[in-house]
Amino acid sequence: MKKQPTPMTAAMAAMAAMAIMASACVRKPAPTDGQPADPATAEVVATVERLFEAMRTDDGELAASLFHPEARLGRATDQGIAFTPASDFAARIGRPKEAVWNEPIWDWVVNVDGRLAQMWTKYAFYLGEDFSHCGSDAFELYKTDENGWQITQLVDTSRSENCWLPPGREAEAGADAP
Repeated sequence: MKKQPTPMTAAMAAMAAMAIMASACVRKPAPTDGQPADPATAEVVATVERLFEAMRTDDGELAASLFHPEARLGRATDQGIAFTPASDFAARIGRPKEAVWNEPIWDWVVNVDGRLAQMWTKYAFYLGEDFSHCGSDAFELYKTDENGWQITQLVDTSRSENCWLPPGREAEAGADAP
């Protein structure tokens, strides 16, 4: 003879099923060591980080190689958005400078779907050791057969007040966390 579930047993089974379904919907946390969880994400992050290395080392050729030939840069402000060719930016990177352009990034989020990727990150920009401004960078990338991931668009925000700073530099004077 088959036992009928009691109301308490049925309720517990329903709660267990809901907990299992809810746990499947929870976003998996990013690795605590700051390393991407999958190879495609790691490739996207490496491409973006190479752009910032090119900025620190005045390497315009490296910067140009990271951009798709039709790439553009944009600055989003309260007055609107303005775009320039990425090739102009790569040329500026390649010119000698009095102070190193250093743009640490952190708290990035990457989404990849096939050959399309998006990376959103906080940044702080320094001229040498002097803080200049902060904001968000939003990258769009496309994976080519010839060159791998290439940046097709980079749009940023920029401000010099109410800035966040990279981990380890939060106590610097002149910038308040938002």
